[in-house]
Amino acid sequence: MFTDMQGYTSLMREDEKRAIEIRTRHREIFERLTEQFRGAIVQYFGDGTLTAFDSSLDAVECALELQKAFLQPPMIPVRIGIHVGDVVYYENDVIGDAVNIASRIEGVAVPGAVFISGNVNDQLRSHRQFKTRYLDVFEFKNVKETIPVFALVDDQIVVPDPSEVSGAAKWHANPTGAHPKDSGARSAKRKKRMLVGLALLAALMLTGAYYVFKDSMAQPESDAVTTNSIAVLPTQNLSGLDQNDLFCESITDEMLQQLSGRPELGKVVPKSLIADYLKQDRPRAELASALGVRYILESALHLSDSLYSLDVRLVDPLEQKYIWSDRYGQLSEANYSREIETSISEAIGLQIASDSRNLQPAARSEVITNSKEAYELWVTGTALTDKMNKESFYQAIPLYEKAVQLDPEFAEAYRGLGRIYLLGGIIWGVFNQQEAATKSKGYLERSLEIKSTLEASQFLLVTKFFFDQELQYAEDHVSLISILPSFPDGAFYVVYCSTMERYEEGIRYAEKYVKRFPDAGNGFAQMIRAYYMSGRTREADSLMNRYDEKFKSDQFYLRDVAMAHLNMGNMEKFKEMNRILKSDFLDNASVHIYYDARALTHDKADPKEIENRLDALKDQYEKGMAGSPAWFLAMYHFATGDPDTAFEWLEKSHRRKEVEMVWLKTEYLLQPYRKAKDPRYMAMYHKMGWPALEQASE
Repeated sequence: MFTDMQGYTSLMREDEKRAIEIRTRHREIFERLTEQFRGAIVQYFGDGTLTAFDSSLDAVECALELQKAFLQPPMIPVRIGIHVGDVVYYENDVIGDAVNIASRIEGVAVPGAVFISGNVNDQLRSHRQFKTRYLDVFEFKNVKETIPVFALVDDQIVVPDPSEVSGAAKWHANPTGAHPKDSGARSAKRKKRMLVGLALLAALMLTGAYYVFKDSMAQPESDAVTTNSIAVLPTQNLSGLDQNDLFCESITDEMLQQLSGRPELGKVVPKSLIADYLKQDRPRAELASALGVRYILESALHLSDSLYSLDVRLVDPLEQKYIWSDRYGQLSEANYSREIETSISEAIGLQIASDSRNLQPAARSEVITNSKEAYELWVTGTALTDKMNKESFYQAIPLYEKAVQLDPEFAEAYRGLGRIYLLGGIIWGVFNQQEAATKSKGYLERSLEIKSTLEASQFLLVTKFFFDQELQYAEDHVSLISILPSFPDGAFYVVYCSTMERYEEGIRYAEKYVKRFPDAGNGFAQMIRAYYMSGRTREADSLMNRYDEKFKSDQFYLRDVAMAHLNMGNMEKFKEMNRILKSDFLDNASVHIYYDARALTHDKADPKEIENRLDALKDQYEKGMAGSPAWFLAMYHFATGDPDTAFEWLEKSHRRKEVEMVWLKTEYLLQPYRKAKDPRYMAMYHKMGWPALEQASE
């Protein structure tokens, strides 16, 4: 069970004494009733709680009594979400996929109500004292299956109408047999927690989860999948222009026609059959299995500077294997010819023929590892990595390392290590930059040697972009991350577009991304950044006014949107975000130190305090830490009117290839020097090696 007190932060700002009184009353009620119903409090999260129970019945009874008590004057507005599933206890925490589901359920709940998952609802069927109301089936971020959600019905608590609940809902058959009411567009505030905090009913042993997962990874019988068979998914229209829907449809039809004539392909699934399955929104592996095909072809149409590009990607979803991708640029309806389609179909035919020669017999049961202990270490390591902080990274590393010792062919464990060093190097500056660059690439390349997964290829692209600054390589392989569903750690394609000054393309992609993942703070952050960097400050302001409160606990949102507020002169909002970063995220990243120096400078603080922050950045630079300390020292001196010192630090950042250097083209504080063609700026600009398309536009 996970609970969250709505509006507590605002109340704390307005009336601290009353807020403390309410919090004291909340904790007294919560602890008393949790003990009464045999629950175990795992953690408090500020104004939220995480509790585990031995049964669904105990959890629901406790939740009901909690809401009855909270609704008595003075009322305490609390959201409650309950889910049942497998969890792992690690030190003083509870982690696992089911934890994420419980978080999402609480996130769509309304104050005064109790929301439960379909699994919990099933366990209440034999307890007639409980009544529930079906709300909808939700598609939650980072949750593969859609989740039916119900509200507990009782005269003494809030029982919302389905139209009062919003979320990433999809229309599905009502499990109760009744047709759900129309879900309105009214937004319900949902908080995305940085820490994976929630509650679950302590469940089956991890050993059981391992064998369930192992069985789920088995391939269909050999006669279920036709060798060299393919399904061509409809081309996604990411151009932002509705009139291109027909253009995308014609591209799909042409690819189907071309591939149907290839001798290498034994089966090409008809378009009508694919449409039926896509409406069910199945995961790719399920879709391939249901269609009886070995390969899936995905594509997307983009628009940049009045030119279209078509990104194409071929995957083997049953093996979770990436086969091939490419970008066909500078297209238009006029020049989109059969030659391009022929080129695509020939490339696909060659890739499939080559891949087929290396396939094992179709009737096999493949798992990610045959070592149960290695699997358990990987599960725990992945959950820790997903917490995205320095402590959890250092906890996860030895678990992954032990996993690859137990199974040297465990591709997913190598990928986990690569992901940690990538994120710890480009975002939070957790490691030495050279160490992060070397290890992330090494582990990802090893993962790809074992299994060519799309995810590992995407991570490797990001390492080459940020660490090596191989910008032409990134341009040549950007098709890997430009098709939805996108890069697993956020809207990286929007970041890429912003660094290349393709703001409108990035905004269009972000709009599609956040529509699919409405709880993705990073998607909204990148859309805001693209708006303000392109000069569309009104749109940026509107989005920030709408989403700052929702994502105030999302580290990715805070980090980037704080920069937007700072550069747009919204100093009070910037300083509020800086305070949250300082209090809640203690990784001491270079960007956080920079923010603090800017906030202190604005407040005309003691110069010694400011100098301490600058000295901290200098110390990080001397130690070779990731996080771009030289870059942020340069930005501080640009902002405070000392360009000579600023350019000295910028040159140091350039020589070390600090990751923030990829923003040289579009960084807000550098635009006056770019416009004036300052020779110091232009010298670094031309050394960056922008992609050919970017060079041609200059």
